[in-house]
Amino acid sequence: MTVASKSSSTSAYYEAMESIVTHLMYVVDACLVLYLEMVIAPFLKWHEQFYGFLNRYLRGLIDRLGPLPHYITANAITYARTSLVVPTVLLVVSGQRFIPALLILIVDLGDFLDGVVARYWGEIIKKRQEKKPKPQITDGTVSDSSDEGFHVVSTGSSQSILSWTVSQRFKNYGGFIDAVMDKAYLIPTWISLMSTITSVCWSKFGAFQFAVLWTLVLVEVASAAIRFQAYFTAAGSDPPILKNLEFSGSSAITANSVGKAKQTFQMLGTSLFVIPIFRFIGLVLLTAAIPLAYESVRRKLTKRVIFVDGTYVDKLDHKVLKFWMQARQLGSKLVVGIATGDTSRNDMIFNACSVSVVDSVIVETPANIDLRFLNKFHLDYIVIPAAKHNNYLLMALSEDVFESNKVIAIGEDGVAFPVPSKGFLKAD
Repeated sequence: MTVASKSSSTSAYYEAMESIVTHLMYVVDACLVLYLEMVIAPFLKWHEQFYGFLNRYLRGLIDRLGPLPHYITANAITYARTSLVVPTVLLVVSGQRFIPALLILIVDLGDFLDGVVARYWGEIIKKRQEKKPKPQITDGTVSDSSDEGFHVVSTGSSQSILSWTVSQRFKNYGGFIDAVMDKAYLIPTWISLMSTITSVCWSKFGAFQFAVLWTLVLVEVASAAIRFQAYFTAAGSDPPILKNLEFSGSSAITANSVGKAKQTFQMLGTSLFVIPIFRFIGLVLLTAAIPLAYESVRRKLTKRVIFVDGTYVDKLDHKVLKFWMQARQLGSKLVVGIATGDTSRNDMIFNACSVSVVDSVIVETPANIDLRFLNKFHLDYIVIPAAKHNNYLLMALSEDVFESNKVIAIGEDGVAFPVPSKGFLKAD
């Protein structure tokens, strides 16, 4: 056999394997969508009713007891409930059953309570900000540092102002630490539970119990790694609010709903798994959580390439950077297009390449951007500003791009919505 024939047969083999894997993933995704629609959707209706009642009860209890002390914060509750992992693991490995099962339920309730407390303090802070007088803007004393309504007031002495990235990191810290601490509690608990699978249990689906626990451990470790990367590489602006947009794929169930169902199945299933007489029920719930954990990770890893046009950007100021940051948060990659490669635009090209949220720059983009151009560079969506003075950007887009629902606009209020036609924004 010649070298050329060997290379050809190897290439055909890899193409066949890739085709098999692709079709297999289609089948898995189809089964997952069916599971979400037939099982999880009805469960979520009950879940929303129960936790809605619990939310109202806890919030009413807080209001009746009076203002919370300043040290009772959502993060403090998160740290406190996560610290229960130590007694939980020690009790499990020492042979205790009912007390660790109760601790797991307390941790689950704490996870809900810190959300109630976070909303409570959020409302308090909002009321304080509304009562706070706005700074008087006079020439030479106040300069607009962002389009968020934040102002820098001259005090006659040096001031330190946090960057957008650091400020956004502080803002996202509560949600980040809440999700990570859930995993920091559950993963050691699952590993300790493996020691309870005795020879008697082994004869009763012992291998299956190990498989379920290890699968959950590995998936949640992967999810934690993704969250760490997302937190420390996040853009310095709030993500756009989606209006008539949902990137959850073929399922109508949102990512937030998938996370809630997964959390409930994992916590309740783990609590029941600890008690021998309820172990089978707990195993069923933990098994039901695996597809949800997979779906949660899959959505975080979904590749979605966003394209913005940088041709008409005269000055790369903070408003343009904010728009690019918002566009980047609609997908996994951001590509900036610049229509000309002339030396007059070299600065703009290099400026775009130097921005941290930009993954690549396409130079010499065509005057008419059509679906063929998007397919050539594997671009999923075009994002444009919704401001009326930027409507000239619509003229560069072909009709087939609108017909394929590839155009998204972001308004000055931070709302992202689909643009079905060229006249949509003009009419708006």
